[in-house]
Amino acid sequence: MPFSRRDHQEAATLRNLSERHRFLGNAVTPTPMRTIVITLVLLAAASAQSHSRQPALGSPTALPNQKSIVFWNMSRTSVIFLLKHVPQENPIRLAQLRQAYIDLQCPKSELREQTFHGGTNLLSTLPAAPVSANAARTNAAGPKTILFIANYLHEGAGQSVIDNWSGAIMLPFLYHALAATPRAHTFLFADVEGEAGAKALFDSLSPRQRNNILGVVALDCLGLGPVQYYVSPFDSFDRPGQNWLVHQLQQAAAYQHVDAPLPAIPGDWFKVDVTREFRYHSIPAVLLHSVAWKDRNLPGSIRDALASIDPNTYYQTFSRLATYAVVLDNPWPSDSSELPSSGPFPRRR
Repeated sequence: MPFSRRDHQEAATLRNLSERHRFLGNAVTPTPMRTIVITLVLLAAASAQSHSRQPALGSPTALPNQKSIVFWNMSRTSVIFLLKHVPQENPIRLAQLRQAYIDLQCPKSELREQTFHGGTNLLSTLPAAPVSANAARTNAAGPKTILFIANYLHEGAGQSVIDNWSGAIMLPFLYHALAATPRAHTFLFADVEGEAGAKALFDSLSPRQRNNILGVVALDCLGLGPVQYYVSPFDSFDRPGQNWLVHQLQQAAAYQHVDAPLPAIPGDWFKVDVTREFRYHSIPAVLLHSVAWKDRNLPGSIRDALASIDPNTYYQTFSRLATYAVVLDNPWPSDSSELPSSGPFPRRR
C-alpha cells in the first residue's frame, strides 16, 4: 500500500525530533528508522455475534446504538519514541512539549504559552466544529469545553518519567488523535506548571468560560498498569457531573471490549492536584492514573525511570484515552437516572 502524505509527515517528525534531542543535550542512541504509519482508526460497534466476551462487571451491558470512534492512531514506535526522551530540566520539558504539538500538526495559532507569576503553562486548543443553523436551533447551549490537564514539572529524585512526564507528553498525542475529524465540543489540552499553573489557568478564564467546561480530566502516572480513576468523595455537589465522567469512561471500555477501569484512591505519591481549583468551583473532574498498591512507592522516587513503564501498556493507554475523549465528545444516551441529561451541571457560586 503506498504511503500517504500523513505517513511521510510522521516519519519526518521523528527524524526532526531525533535531531532536536541531540541539540538539546538529551542522550539519544541512534536506532534504525522503522516504517512509521499513522492510520485512521474507524472502530465500529461490534455485534454480539462477532465478540463472545461479555463486558466486565460494572461496565454497561450493551451499547445503546451503533456509533463510530474516529481518531488518528499513532504508531507504537512514534508514541514510545516521544515518551522515552525525558528532559530533566523544566524549561526543556516545556520546549519539548511545545515542539511535540507542532510536529503533530497543531497549528501555532492554536498553541500558546501562558505566563504567570513564577511559571509558564502550555495550552493547545482544538476548536469545536462550526455549529450549523439547524444545529444551533436544536442545541441552544452550543459547544462546551472538555479540559485535559497534566503537570509537566520534574518531581522527585529520579527521572520523573512516571510522575509526570507520562501524563504531560500524552496530551500532544491526544490532540493529534482527535484532530482527525471535526468535534462537537472544544478540547483544551493544558500542560501546567504544577498546582500554581492550574490555578493560573483557572483564574484566566471568565465566568462564562468556567461555566462552559463540561469536565476536567487529569492525567498522572501512566503506563505502570491499567488505567484507574479517582473522583474526590468530598465533592458531593459535583456528583452528577462526576458520575457522567466515570460513566463515559466505562462506556469507552465497553466499546473496546476491555475491563472497565476501577476506582483507586491515590496514595502519598499524589502531591500535585491540578484539578483542585476546578473542583473547588464545582467543575466536575476525574483523575486517571495507573498506580496500583504494589507501585505506590515508585512515583517521585529514585526508581521513577523509563524502565518502570511498560511500553505496551502505555501505548494501550493512549488508545483507550483517545477512545474516552471521543466518547466524551459524543456520548451515548443513557437511561440511568444518576446521569445528567445535558450540561452544564449546577455550579456552586
